[in-house]
Amino acid sequence: MPRKKNEGKKLHTATYWFEGKRYYVRSSVSQRDADKRAAKALQEREDGTAVIKDDIRVTDYALQWAKTYKSTTVSETVYKSYVARINNHIIPAIGSLRVRDVRPTNLQDIMNSQAGMSKTHCDKLIVTIKSIFRQAVKDSIIRRNPSEDVSSPMASDGTHRSITDVERTSLLRVASSHRFGLAIKIMLYVGLRPQEAVALKWSDIDRVNQRVMVRKALKKDGTIGDPKSESGNRDIPIPPALWESLHFPDNLDEYILLNTHGTRYAHTAIKRAWDSFRFDMDIDLGAEVQKDDFGNTVYAKRKPVVVKHAITQDLELYCLRHTYCTDLEAAGVPINVAKYLMGHSSITLTAKIYTHMREDTLSDAADKIAKIGATVGATVGATVEGTKGVKTVQKFDETDYSENIKMATI
Repeated sequence: MPRKKNEGKKLHTATYWFEGKRYYVRSSVSQRDADKRAAKALQEREDGTAVIKDDIRVTDYALQWAKTYKSTTVSETVYKSYVARINNHIIPAIGSLRVRDVRPTNLQDIMNSQAGMSKTHCDKLIVTIKSIFRQAVKDSIIRRNPSEDVSSPMASDGTHRSITDVERTSLLRVASSHRFGLAIKIMLYVGLRPQEAVALKWSDIDRVNQRVMVRKALKKDGTIGDPKSESGNRDIPIPPALWESLHFPDNLDEYILLNTHGTRYAHTAIKRAWDSFRFDMDIDLGAEVQKDDFGNTVYAKRKPVVVKHAITQDLELYCLRHTYCTDLEAAGVPINVAKYLMGHSSITLTAKIYTHMREDTLSDAADKIAKIGATVGATVGATVEGTKGVKTVQKFDETDYSENIKMATI
């Protein structure tokens, strides 16, 4: 029986790290040779000149594609977003497959798993997938592009909803004891974006006028910088319900919202905190939990195992900001003022929320219109018989009529 190549020889192994992944290089010559090969392979990956083999795995090829075609052509933040989509969605699903073994079904499954996510997110993910496999064709790794007919699933338009009265009651009840409760109240009562809320320091609170001075925001790269746009700089009145929850420390340079480690929140910490808060809300709203044969609640990771959720899937953190805007509308705040308080760059953005009429808003409008109809109907067009048999129009109070019309303008 013929001996295999290198059989019986000692293999020397060297390793190197690239983009958070460990790679192994082996040599049958010596450890020094293995170390040299590893150093050369690392340099090639960093320079984007690594030789692409026809049996390359999706993990290696996708990250190399991002490094070669995106690291120097887009901003660092955008580049990191490409890498994040590759690491979070592509690699977990097909990373271990060879590029040439990927089928359209594999890619469509990735997109289908994003159903219900925002349209913007789905669009960016499918562009990333298609770009990677188009380049794989150009690199002669595959002959046919498996992403050609892949399509996006049903996605939301990115417009969030207001919370219901039942959700508001539960949310505030949970917020009274949950570690993320103050953050929830800040987003609900002054309409801050999550990245604006976590960037607040106690010095950003105007205690004389009881206002929040928004000047900073958490950026995508994890640093604290200027708000999303110039319109993001704004001063927002603090309602009593929130003011009572603020307890100022001696050091006003501290961040208002701190995670369990006593430091400011990062993006991942915000998500974990919201997931925890949602879970507690789910239980508070009456979620059905698993019971054992003795009727005791079954726990996993120190939390009850939920078998039937009471909370809706579309309740997201941004719904609180949306709720603040609809609360402004319900309170009769002019749309141009709401635009300022929301930090919108265009009044069109505010109008999209202001035109999402709630049922109580429509009912209130119906009552006002009915009242106006009754008032106007009793005056306008009413006639009296003149002494000479000619009908005359009864005069009505134009001031009262104008005020009523204003009331009906929602």
